[in-house]
Amino acid sequence: MRFDAVLFELEGVLVDTAASRREALRRSLAQDGVRLTDEDFAACCTGLSVRDAVAVASHRAGARLDDTALDLAALRAERHFAALSGGGLSLVPGARELVEALAATTRLGVVTRLSRGDAERVLRLAELEYAVEVVVSAEDAVPKPHPAPYALALSRLARRRPVSPDAVLALEDGPAGIAAATAAALRCVAVGPLPAHQAMRAAGSLPTLAGVTPERLALVAGAATEGAR
Repeated sequence: MRFDAVLFELEGVLVDTAASRREALRRSLAQDGVRLTDEDFAACCTGLSVRDAVAVASHRAGARLDDTALDLAALRAERHFAALSGGGLSLVPGARELVEALAATTRLGVVTRLSRGDAERVLRLAELEYAVEVVVSAEDAVPKPHPAPYALALSRLARRRPVSPDAVLALEDGPAGIAAATAAALRCVAVGPLPAHQAMRAAGSLPTLAGVTPERLALVAGAATEGAR
């Protein structure tokens, strides 16, 4: 099965941001007296926008932050993340090779919870700007799990030539992204060490991109979906 377009979440799918994002949240929440453990981050923050992660983590810790406090904590977390990741971020194993292989025949886009500045910086440092036709960042739409970011990406792709949702594949690293892609009528492959009950909500899953070819990616997405019919 061949896809007309593949849309990536940058965080967790192409770029390893977990350590920087976790530490940024921890530092920000500490100013509100909220303690964030590694277990808390893994259990409730992976795959969420920064503000949603702040809200869920603070609630989990029993803290009651109003909207203004949540906004300020999210802003602090973004600033800490920018400082922590300023020296550069690492692509996950296999990401560059897969993007380069797909770019030869497939339209590519990014639908990410990263800010536009961070997304553009990551793509520039990774020298992958040439491969990406559209970028939908955190500022552009209602965040995942709402389908709006993916709907916007499809709209931008369609400006050049028509695209059908059933011919577009999304790669996501968490439940919010999987839900957003699915709600936008896209096939979705979960990437990374997701719990089974979360990964099964996607059409297929891959524990890593290392060694993954476009052919295998299509097989995982297509075969899993066909088998579910």
